[in-house]
Amino acid sequence: MPVFPNDYRATYRLVRDCRGSIEHAATIRVYVNEIGADAYLADANPLPLGTVVVKEEFVGTGCDNDEELAVWSAMLKREPGFDSADGDWQWQEVIAPNRRVRLDDKTTCIQCHREPECLKRDLMCAIP
Repeated sequence: MPVFPNDYRATYRLVRDCRGSIEHAATIRVYVNEIGADAYLADANPLPLGTVVVKEEFVGTGCDNDEELAVWSAMLKREPGFDSADGDWQWQEVIAPNRRVRLDDKTTCIQCHREPECLKRDLMCAIP
C-alpha cells in the first residue's frame, strides 16, 4: 500500500512545480503533506515525523497530462531508528495509474540523496 493517499493533490501542498530532472530522466513535480510542507520549504533538517514527500514523474515534457504520469517516488519520515543511516525515511516507488508499489526500499534513490547538499536538507534534493 502506498504511503500517500489517492487524493494527495487535494490534501498536500505543491512545493516544487513542474521542472525537468536529469536524475530521474523525467519531468517532475513535488507535493508534501501539511505535517512537513512548511519545514520542507524552510529547508529544515530534520523534517517532522510523519512528513510525506510525493514526487510525480512524467514521461513527457510537462506535468498536466496524467496519461504521462509514469511513477511516484514517495518518502515517509518514520520514527527514529527506522533507518538511522539514511534519515529514517521509508522510500517507495509506486507505478501509475494503478498505484502498485513496485519498490519499498531506497535502492533506486539513495545515492543521489546522499549528496552533501541533500544531506543538509534531510536528504531532500530539490533546489528552490
